[in-house]
Amino acid sequence: MMLPLSATAQVQSPTDATQGSATTSPSVANEEEVKGFFANYLDRYVQKDIDGFLSMFSSKAIQNQKEGIGEIRKIYANFFEQSHELKYKMEEAKIEIYQNGVEVKARYEIIQTLQRGGEKRIWRGNGGWFLIKEDGSLRILYLNYQHQKSL
Repeated sequence: MMLPLSATAQVQSPTDATQGSATTSPSVANEEEVKGFFANYLDRYVQKDIDGFLSMFSSKAIQNQKEGIGEIRKIYANFFEQSHELKYKMEEAKIEIYQNGVEVKARYEIIQTLQRGGEKRIWRGNGGWFLIKEDGSLRILYLNYQHQKSL
């Protein structure tokens, strides 16, 4: 089942999402909150809203096990600046909700149309996100992208 998020962004609803541990302690979020988070994440990405997009990251965020929030800002600001248009699709999302966070794994495809010359680049692969609750909102603590091949 596909959950439409915007004209250019979609995320596939997981069919086998689990609630993680079965203890009586409340979990950090429910599946609907996670889906809403990713709807906003994809929308801010394709809108190239750098400040809105980065507000979804924890101040302690780490990308690809090495870049902190300052480097993350530089990477995305540069990528958004080079892009005339972005389309982002997530598929086969698997959501696992725990007491202290949410782990999401999905396949992604990003179609980037460059500002200069209108050339299209396609980035696809597997992504992993670990979300925590910070100041009452879900935020990305860890993000890992594994690009397969850029076309």
